[in-house]
Amino acid sequence: MKFNLIILAFLSNFFFAQKKDSSFIECKYLATFLIDTANTNTLKKELVSLKIGKNSSMFKSDFKEKADSMRFAEMDRSVKNPVNGIAIVRPEKWVSAKYIPEVFYSKDELLVYDKILNVTYNYKVEERTKWNFLNETKKIQGYTCKKAVGKYHNKTIIVWYTEEITISDGPYTFKNLPGLVLEAYDSKGYFHFTLESLKRVVKPIRPLEGTVNTDYDKFSKKRAQIFNDPIGAFISVFGRTPPKEDHERMINNIRSINNYLD
Repeated sequence: MKFNLIILAFLSNFFFAQKKDSSFIECKYLATFLIDTANTNTLKKELVSLKIGKNSSMFKSDFKEKADSMRFAEMDRSVKNPVNGIAIVRPEKWVSAKYIPEVFYSKDELLVYDKILNVTYNYKVEERTKWNFLNETKKIQGYTCKKAVGKYHNKTIIVWYTEEITISDGPYTFKNLPGLVLEAYDSKGYFHFTLESLKRVVKPIRPLEGTVNTDYDKFSKKRAQIFNDPIGAFISVFGRTPPKEDHERMINNIRSINNYLD
């Protein structure tokens, strides 16, 4: 398998500039992360997948992919089976992922998709992480990996990559290294991605549709506004004022989601 992956990596470099199409390899990572940095009981674990194609890749929570499929299936079922001429959608059947951000990567762009309340935004990563390469190695899933450290916004990121798979890709926005990233984490341990498996997978790779275009500064400011004024944000989004007895709960819920990898 290891030999085959090296050959696939070589082919991916050859075809990278060609037309977008399906993935040829899928990397599954175990994502471990805190929802609330002040509460260790909010530690979550989810499998996330990096689908790599000839000229693009997509990074997304496995659970979110399944949840999206379930939601679309439920909406399709509702349209095909209306009640008194009305399509009844049952959102209580939908499940939600805890790891929300998705990343689409191609030769020309690096796009992050993330949510604020019920709206999904996309923004282009304008400044790529600059890596400092260290003289340290370790084995991950049988591959010899090298260590690199970089800054992503205000976070220090540590990655372990292998030159045995010469694909310049990795989880989240941690790309542009001499090989595939098999492990990545921030210096505070709030986020940690560890490779679980590599396998051949043929699935479509395409950017998300129906999202709101923005840039990182605007996205970050919008998120901060909601954190600082949860009730005002609720009113602006839903056009109504929530009951006063719900204010404290809503404020606590919104402010308890405070750990962002960016």
